[in-house]
Amino acid sequence: LIQWAAVLGLCAACVDVMAQPAWKPERSVEIVVGSSPGGGTDITARLLQKIMQDRRLIDSAIVVNKPGGGQTVAWAYLNQHSGNGHYVSIVNEPLITNRIMGVSALSYRNFTPLGLLFKEYVVFLVRPDSTLKTGVELAELLKKDAGGLSFGQGSSRGNNAHTTIGLLGMATGDGLKNQKMVVFKSGGEALAALQGGHIDVGVSTIAAAIQHIKAGRVRALATTSEKRLSGDLASTPTWKEQGFDVVYGSWRVLFGPHGMSRMQMAFWEDVLNKVSQAEEWKAALVQNQQENAYLSAEETRKFLDAEEARLTPLFADLGLAKPAQK
Repeated sequence: LIQWAAVLGLCAACVDVMAQPAWKPERSVEIVVGSSPGGGTDITARLLQKIMQDRRLIDSAIVVNKPGGGQTVAWAYLNQHSGNGHYVSIVNEPLITNRIMGVSALSYRNFTPLGLLFKEYVVFLVRPDSTLKTGVELAELLKKDAGGLSFGQGSSRGNNAHTTIGLLGMATGDGLKNQKMVVFKSGGEALAALQGGHIDVGVSTIAAAIQHIKAGRVRALATTSEKRLSGDLASTPTWKEQGFDVVYGSWRVLFGPHGMSRMQMAFWEDVLNKVSQAEEWKAALVQNQQENAYLSAEETRKFLDAEEARLTPLFADLGLAKPAQK
């Protein structure tokens, strides 16, 4: 009897250990955005926040905007909370390209990739009253005078907009050498500047621009997609259709700070998997012409390895590659 009691006690202890809950947030989660409100990343962060709360995947979340330094201000803030699963950030190419350009010593390896959210494309825009009617007209003008137009983009050099401006520059013969380019704190600010007549051409993710396109506040000249998109951009030709090799796909990844535990990563993987299947998420992706491409944390790390291999020679061709800071 004593032996059986000991065995039963041990079993009870094992059950108690197994019943211990996996990690979950104990307070409000911060979704850190490296740009001002209104840009593509900010829009995604606020949609993620809403779905997670509406579906009770977490109790509470807030979006914290930390613009500056080509998103490095946000990354520094994120890694001040090493190992803390209450802090996450939505990031795109600059976490790879800033290192390639020598702007920052940080790379995606200094953080914890949690999941690829989606892939997307970029659109070139002008004011409705612009004399430029097609992408061909824009490209021909650049061939004659590379610095004859001012381009505006959001958030940071080395992002999707900067890269596609560079690709257009290469296609028209001058690269980025003489192009006039203004970097705003977000894609939303760049679009406001375009509408105000402060820049000639706005280059933006579709998510930040789509409502302005639908309202007729801006006019789309070309997209960077391989094939023509649908919906509100069905009448907008691709750069490829117009005879220019400007094809570029971008992406958004959710990161956590360095040193997150396996249980924290498992929690966020579960949340992101559920978000990717939510009807509100799918509807937003359709509206913004984004591809639902969710990947797990491990798959995302492999994806980022492949992106680094793709972007490194591209930025060398654009003349943007420099030794990384130490």
